[in-house]
Amino acid sequence: MAVPCTGVILAGGQNKRFDGQNKAFISIGGKRILDRLLDVYAQRFDQIVLVTNDPAAYTDVDALIVTDHYSVRSSLNGLHAGLFAAAHEYAFFAACDSPFIKGELIQRLLDAVTPKVDIIVPSTSAGYEPMVAVYKKTCLPAMVSQLERDLLKIQGLFRKVRVKTLDEADLRKVDPHLISFFNVNTPGDLVLAEALYQQNG
Repeated sequence: MAVPCTGVILAGGQNKRFDGQNKAFISIGGKRILDRLLDVYAQRFDQIVLVTNDPAAYTDVDALIVTDHYSVRSSLNGLHAGLFAAAHEYAFFAACDSPFIKGELIQRLLDAVTPKVDIIVPSTSAGYEPMVAVYKKTCLPAMVSQLERDLLKIQGLFRKVRVKTLDEADLRKVDPHLISFFNVNTPGDLVLAEALYQQNG
């Protein structure tokens, strides 16, 4: 590993499109999405943090369980809580509905870390992927500033800190189909995820 890094899983979504069912516990190929992520994280991180506003649901998870510091519901809030709790200067983030995160992609992001960069974020034809990215603790003051002013867009940070992007061509070298960025947001996505699992294992 290029730098010591904490692995953070964001499990704070409201799951409205799954009738309140926790997406982290949905199974693909007979295995919960959360457990798929934990398997990848366990190979690369000596600290795993899970951010949730329902800690009791995760008593079986071998991770440091933390909750948001601010009452507003936003992904930025989860990023702040996870980065604040991280034991290391850097933290890699992924959402709990990402079943196919590749360790090779995580490593590629970590290899791009330099002392003069605060965020390493993938950039694809779909845009930035700020929920599959590496953040440095130097981002915390800017996160707090935004949260306290109710400015909740993650990309608002990009104007306040030093950002390095990895372009799609670079990312495809380690994740040819960019499957790491696939999220299970709807029942239709779950059907597609099962098909992708059957194709790729």
